[in-house]
Amino acid sequence: MTFAEEDGVGILTLDRPDAYNAMDPTMISELPVIFGWLADQADLRALVITGAGTAFCAGGDVNWFRRGVEDPEVDIVAGVRDGAETLHRGIVDLVRIPYPVIAAINGPAAGAGFSLALACDTRICSKDAFLACAYGRIGASPDGGMTYFLPRVVGPSRAIELLLNDPNLSPEAALEEKIVAEVVEPDELMERAMEKARKLGAKAPYYVKMSKRLAGTSLDHTLTEHLQQERHAIAEAMATEDLSRAVKAFFDGDEVEFEGR
Repeated sequence: MTFAEEDGVGILTLDRPDAYNAMDPTMISELPVIFGWLADQADLRALVITGAGTAFCAGGDVNWFRRGVEDPEVDIVAGVRDGAETLHRGIVDLVRIPYPVIAAINGPAAGAGFSLALACDTRICSKDAFLACAYGRIGASPDGGMTYFLPRVVGPSRAIELLLNDPNLSPEAALEEKIVAEVVEPDELMERAMEKARKLGAKAPYYVKMSKRLAGTSLDHTLTEHLQQERHAIAEAMATEDLSRAVKAFFDGDEVEFEGR
């Protein structure tokens, strides 16, 4: 993977273009490291995740699975169990990132690549892309959070239908399903993703962090539990400098630039 920064926006690129950015053990091992750093230490206001070459991410590297199937000396069950644990630690850290995360889907996003895109806050899709669950094509069970995120995006019943029918979702179909927020021409993808990242990143960091956290946990709480979370969050917002300056600017008729304090 490669990482760059432009004016407070991080750009993380999955970088195995010759393998359609499929996740091999090396890439998987890097995910918790980079996402942990992005969640806890990176001084950013937004993040864009994309793929090098013609694909976003083709999912798990089937060559890895093939070696396990063909070589009796390879314990593929233990290897995949360990790999999934590492991948899932990365997904947990990705979701912990407190600023907006945008998937710029430049090409096919299948299997764990689709899961990775679903774990982002929003998705912009190139007209050259498609999305696919794909696990059933080799008789595997979904991982990477697909069965967690997809029902939250399209609803549980529709998620099961998509998982079992397993179509290649065109950009237009993904837009209709509300899996992606917009579809753009291939040469406009990164420009549009960066534009959106800058726009969302300009909002108050505390507001973004708590909106992500509260919306992300809402389905796991009872109403009473969730209202308590909202109660504490809005009260703690009152202690931020951003809110104090924004309230003053509101009454003065001025614009405010949020600084994350």
